[in-house]
Formats: sequence, C-alpha cells, structure tokens
Amino acid sequence: MIDLVFQNLTSDKFFKDNFFKKILSIAAENLFFKKKIEVSLSLVGESKIKDLNSKYRHKNKVTDVLSFPMIQDTKYVTHDTDLGDIFICLPFAKNQAKSENISIESKLAQLTVHGFLHLAGYDHEGSSRKAREMFDLENRILKKLSVFLKSLNPNL
Repeated sequence: MIDLVFQNLTSDKFFKDNFFKKILSIAAENLFFKKKIEVSLSLVGESKIKDLNSKYRHKNKVTDVLSFPMIQDTKYVTHDTDLGDIFICLPFAKNQAKSENISIESKLAQLTVHGFLHLAGYDHEGSSRKAREMFDLENRILKKLSVFLKSLNPNL
C-alpha cells in the first residue's frame, strides 16, 4: 500500500495525486512490497530541479527526475517505512514527451516508475548488468500500466 505525499509546485495543475498514486501502487505490487510505504513526489520547475541536481549530485543542469532514497536496501523493509522523495521536472518531461512523440501521461508514468525504482535500491549507473535489470523491470511495470494509461487517453 502506498501513502503518497504529493506536491505540485508548478503552475500546471492538471496532474493530481491520484494519477501518481496509481502508478506507484502498481510499481510497488511488482516489487512485492507487503507493508505500507510512503513516497513523496513533487512536480517542480526547471530552476528547482537544477538547484537540487547541483546541490546533491554536483551537476549544474536541468534533468527530468531525481530520487532521494531514505534507506539503502529495501530488501530489509519489515515495517511501514518512508522510501524517500521523487522530484519530476514537469516542463522537462513535457519537452521529452514531445520529442519522443509520446503522451505526457506516458512520460510521467515512465519517470515516476524510474524514480521509484531508484528509491527501491535499483541503479543503472553502476554496471551494465544492473542497468539491464533496472530497465527490464521498468519496462515490465510500464507494460502493466498500459491499460491504466489507455483509460486516461484512448489515443495511446
């Protein structure tokens, strides 16, 4: 079960917490989380994501999604816990969706799942094997989300 703390810090108020909660719930089911987990997800603008990226990753540039896990190894989650924070740059995501010729809903789902997997301990920067494992899992979850996304936008 997901307890979502959601903030939309952008001027675009179209996306609500229930959209992200559904995505995170399906992702958590696929990771077989049995306990209640809390995730904070914030939609932010370019200046906020750039500040966070600069401060915590020492990369002075805008990016699409950042994740800040509260625990290092989710295999040992035995009680209700706060997994951490996900920040998604909505303007950057919109530009990516347009350039990839996909819906903004699909792009936000992908970024949400990607960020959640980082919170759950997956990483794609350490080795090609770990990257393949993470992206394979991400794709499996996104396939399961396809029915939900099509219900929102039948043109997907």
